[in-house]
Amino acid sequence: MAQAQIPQAMLDASGVVGAWTHDHWRGSFALSAPFAALLGLDPEAAAAGVPLADFLDRTHPDDRARIESYLHAVGEQGGPLEAEFRTRDGRAGMRKVLMRGRIERDPSGRTGQGRGIAIDLTENRAADLHRSEHLVNRMAEHAIALRSLAEAMRRPDLIGRVDELMIQIGFELARYLRAPEDGPRH
Repeated sequence: MAQAQIPQAMLDASGVVGAWTHDHWRGSFALSAPFAALLGLDPEAAAAGVPLADFLDRTHPDDRARIESYLHAVGEQGGPLEAEFRTRDGRAGMRKVLMRGRIERDPSGRTGQGRGIAIDLTENRAADLHRSEHLVNRMAEHAIALRSLAEAMRRPDLIGRVDELMIQIGFELARYLRAPEDGPRH
């Protein structure tokens, strides 16, 4: 691998999908082509800078007000910026994105431009969810084995405690149930 390719390979492996620049006073975001594409924005237009409203339109409706308020507050104050949000369900599907960077202050103390990177967390979240589901299933298997041992010992007090544990594990397992694609939801 060529030396110049090493940094890009590292960025790709870490989930970095691009860079952004926020001009708080103009109310615009300039985005690198990969980040713009992930959001479903025209990469050429995004490179020149899109209005904040266009950027916010590409965030999930449930996250929009929170992200807009946060960007306004950190834009006024300056300093580090870290915002996690979901994208609208576009060509790339809904993605979980983390924007990390900093809003700088000019010598007079007025906030200026912000700069940072965007990281696609979608795969990390899916892997974490799968890992957690696996652990809860293992807990259920162990609780079933404990229940059998408590019955073999003829200890109603232990059976009751294991039953309580099994109910709690059942609630955890229910969190991982997938809704049917078709049909009524309860």
